[in-house]
Amino acid sequence: MSESAYRQTLVISPGELSGRLKDFPLLLNIKERFLRSVENDGNVAGNDGGDIHFLSQSGNLLPHTIERYCPESGALRARVCIPTLNSNSKIQICVGEQSEKKDLGSPWKSGFRMIQVEGGSVRSEDLELEDALTVEAWVHTDLERTDTFQTLVSKWSSRPVMDAFESYDAGNTDGLDTKGFFGSVSDGRYVYFVPQLNDSQSRHGQALRYDSHGPFDDPKSWSGYDAGHTAGLNTRGYYGAVHAGEYIYFIPRTDGESHHSRLLRYDRRGDFTDYSSWDAHDIGNPVSSQSAAFDGRYIYITPGYEMDGSETGKAVKFDTYGDFKDAGSYVIYDAGNTDGLESKNYDGATFDGRYVYYSPLNNRGIVLRHDTLGDFDDPKSWASNDISSLGMEMCVGAIFDGRYIYYVQYAHTKAVRYDTLGDFRNLSSWEVYDAGRTSGLNTCGYDGAVFDGQYIYYVPFVEDDASRASDKHGFHCRVLRYNASLNFTDAAAWEAVDGGVFTYPPNPGGFNGGAFDGRYAYFAPWREDPEETDKRGFTPHGKVLRYDTTEDAAFTLKYVECGHNGGLCASMPGPTLTLITSEGTRSVRANRNLSAGWHHIAGTYDGQAITLYIDGEAVNSIQASGTVNPSNSPLTIGSLIGGGARFLGTIAEVRISNTSLSPDWIRTTMQNLSAPDSFVTLAP
Repeated sequence: MSESAYRQTLVISPGELSGRLKDFPLLLNIKERFLRSVENDGNVAGNDGGDIHFLSQSGNLLPHTIERYCPESGALRARVCIPTLNSNSKIQICVGEQSEKKDLGSPWKSGFRMIQVEGGSVRSEDLELEDALTVEAWVHTDLERTDTFQTLVSKWSSRPVMDAFESYDAGNTDGLDTKGFFGSVSDGRYVYFVPQLNDSQSRHGQALRYDSHGPFDDPKSWSGYDAGHTAGLNTRGYYGAVHAGEYIYFIPRTDGESHHSRLLRYDRRGDFTDYSSWDAHDIGNPVSSQSAAFDGRYIYITPGYEMDGSETGKAVKFDTYGDFKDAGSYVIYDAGNTDGLESKNYDGATFDGRYVYYSPLNNRGIVLRHDTLGDFDDPKSWASNDISSLGMEMCVGAIFDGRYIYYVQYAHTKAVRYDTLGDFRNLSSWEVYDAGRTSGLNTCGYDGAVFDGQYIYYVPFVEDDASRASDKHGFHCRVLRYNASLNFTDAAAWEAVDGGVFTYPPNPGGFNGGAFDGRYAYFAPWREDPEETDKRGFTPHGKVLRYDTTEDAAFTLKYVECGHNGGLCASMPGPTLTLITSEGTRSVRANRNLSAGWHHIAGTYDGQAITLYIDGEAVNSIQASGTVNPSNSPLTIGSLIGGGARFLGTIAEVRISNTSLSPDWIRTTMQNLSAPDSFVTLAP
């Protein structure tokens, strides 16, 4: 070696390991005087760090790459392949002329097929995913929480043409009259339909559930349960549901005789058809509630009508961390005179990470918003605005795409959205688009919406109030969708199809709300045009419509799954891995918000289970089998192919392996990435 040659021992401190990790790609981040260049009184021969190399304890050269090097300060960031990493590993860092130059290859072994570090492609090959998968992302965000899709790594294409509809009549599941639902919600595996009105009862409590791990058209995939007398209460007639951790909450509306506030709850850890899995509590606010929003802890129940039929502004906030039957877990506030406006009667709500937006069923165009950073019963935490001058009419449901709040047009054609970056009280922050006659169809009258990260799907309901009043007809199945990456008022961003013509027998439509399970959109059946013998003027039905949002996909790892989950229901946000195998689509969710800062999100599949990790720890796992779907979709980082579902932060590193890496490996990777300075240190 030359006179400037220098060696120093490095100690690797991975913490406790239950075994040994083979060919571990160690991140090294050190700053030492001897690592300065010779020109800067150091020992490194060149200004590019080309003579820096690493030796194993046995003296063998180790594959490595120099990611960053500063000859003036001696700061070095490098990746080194450690043949066997255990709790007592050491290597040597050497500078000066190497006695022998060798091409040792990449430090990335262990089945890594794609690596991206700080935006630059380090290694990218055919993924060759078949029997196993590991996908990881090291990310940073300044946001404490948000309620929209955010994609980290994805091999997933949205369907360019709406032509993949299925229909299943679940109206007689388990011998029950399972028809007439107000909303649906997904917990990642099961889709729950909210009981409202059926053929045999004015209002009912017959809940319906679909297991997405089974065939859509197989009766065995469906379950029904009559929850109409839970906890000794009259638990019938609900509107919307919330998936909050281990529970599904059904929002009370009317029992057929009067409005009620009997909140119904199902414990997902128990059997769906077991009475002991269900509970109910009367909040003591007997008004018509119309769905809810959820921020990860609190449920915000939307105010509708008083007992006498007049409109109300009495909103409810429920703390899901509190006792279900403790009055202290609930706060009731009358927001009906916010900012001097008649802010009453709302139908559906959504959450953008800070504010809850209530969708106006009132025909006055009065929008309402609550700031969750303030007290719920403090008037200063509320704001309203009159949007009627822009043409806003009655709406049912609202949905958030990461920037805009979309209000769903009910029995008319004017879609409205609000830019959350603008002033809520300034009309310039609002846009209106008349979506009538989209694709040459009568696209009028919708009830809730579903967002898949790229498209917003408006759930078809009824053409208009006039048609219902005159001949009781007008329920339809014309699905309307908007590409959220395009201009809102550009007709090219909108399209519509009659979903019923793709199914046999044709689905009649007339839905109320929908859900999204990571791949499929579900439309909850409510009413269809009446039979001649039906004197009510409408006929409840149980024909569920399902739409496949992708035509070519393998997996998608998301920092946040869609929390509002249907426009009339709400679901827990949080990281999610969705994987398509030869046996079907499987999603595993964290079911929690993440704090601002750095996070390591990873998902593994080993042919038997899909496991989701957050910051090195497994947070959820589900059974899965089959080979990974051989998708031809391009790999995207930080968004979907169409530009939707963008990650609102920085993605510093992405890794994809065609093996299922161990829990030890995932945990050690997190430790190495989060604190490389202490993970690798100079020996004393």
